[in-house]
Amino acid sequence: MKEKVFLAAGVLCLAYYGVCGIYGNFKISVLWIWLLTGLGFVAAGLGLYHGVWTAAPAAARAAIRVLAVLFLCVFLLVEAAVISGLSAKGEPDLDYLVVLGAAVKGTEPGEALRLRIQAAARYLEANPRTVAIVSGGRGTGEEITEAECMERELLRLGIPPERIVQENRSRSTAENIRFSYELMSGQTARVGVLSNNFHIFRAVAIARKQGNHPVCGIAAPYSGVLLPHYMVREFMTLVVDKLRGNL
Repeated sequence: MKEKVFLAAGVLCLAYYGVCGIYGNFKISVLWIWLLTGLGFVAAGLGLYHGVWTAAPAAARAAIRVLAVLFLCVFLLVEAAVISGLSAKGEPDLDYLVVLGAAVKGTEPGEALRLRIQAAARYLEANPRTVAIVSGGRGTGEEITEAECMERELLRLGIPPERIVQENRSRSTAENIRFSYELMSGQTARVGVLSNNFHIFRAVAIARKQGNHPVCGIAAPYSGVLLPHYMVREFMTLVVDKLRGNL
């Protein structure tokens, strides 16, 4: 029975890898994790079926069980933290709204960035005193910086240019925050960090680590086939940011 569970899990992971790959032309970052996980589950299922597991030393089996349980507990705790940011609504009348960049396709915003821009426009319309810092450099395959793309779209949506500041050097979330802070006046400005829902917990945690500003998160909606991938990817990026001292 256990081998069937592992094999089924493996097939599901491999199928999800294929669906996401086709959806994103296999250019989605860290997508390989589903391929690796799927192959691992399949190997485990085949190992159980052929008696490899029962033939292993009892001490090795016990150690693997303990490590698996520990990993699962850590994974679930981190994912619970990620989920806690999914519906963040922020606070009204912030001094600054830092809009984090995402992929630009040529000169047009990708899906994730488009949703961030739309959420930023809604907030800025409702809070006319807030200044937006659009943050993001130029990545591979992008003809303009993410900051320029966001400014263009916000202007098109009716946000006046004097309320938009570009930060166009950053290549990571930590740099988004650090370089945006350098553009702010006042040491304790009230700051909102706007990103897609799956990204909010990490972005806000990084922002709080890097400065003394009161910070809140504002989640732009994101749903669809890629959401489970991005949720799992956040586990990996949170671990990496913790090891780098960003959290």
